[in-house]
Amino acid sequence: MTDGPANASETFLTLLSAHAGMLDRFLQHQEALLAQDFGRALERLLETRREFEQHVRAEEELFPRLFADNEVQGTPLDLFTGEHKHLRELLTAFESATRRLDRADPAVMRRLIELIEEEALWKSFFLHHDERERNLLYPAFDRGTADAGRQELLSRFHA
Repeated sequence: MTDGPANASETFLTLLSAHAGMLDRFLQHQEALLAQDFGRALERLLETRREFEQHVRAEEELFPRLFADNEVQGTPLDLFTGEHKHLRELLTAFESATRRLDRADPAVMRRLIELIEEEALWKSFFLHHDERERNLLYPAFDRGTADAGRQELLSRFHA
């Protein structure tokens, strides 16, 4: 184990840009919802979900390699996996709700408002999750990997 990366380009914290990208894609989904372009809204949501799934899979593959005690600085790993599961479930629900939207539905505006309000909760939870990973998980990833191994793992994340 090392004390951490020598420079910022060698740190897991660079992966937080993936979080920013997912949030941006999610906002594009919401913009499309407001424009009542439900096809584009669904596409952006599915892209967000794919990115999220890939990112989570890469994170969770590291857990058994780096945390034999199933904790990150006293925080149980199942907190992170539980958050991943909850975020995933919400994205699935949003997909179903988006697929049901129909411009011909007289209640479409009400359904849009309800969906966007539900999605606001996802965004808030996602930002909280991002903060927890920024402050706990990714620094622990950095401490738990040697420089050479860290670069190999980071390249897999970016692939």
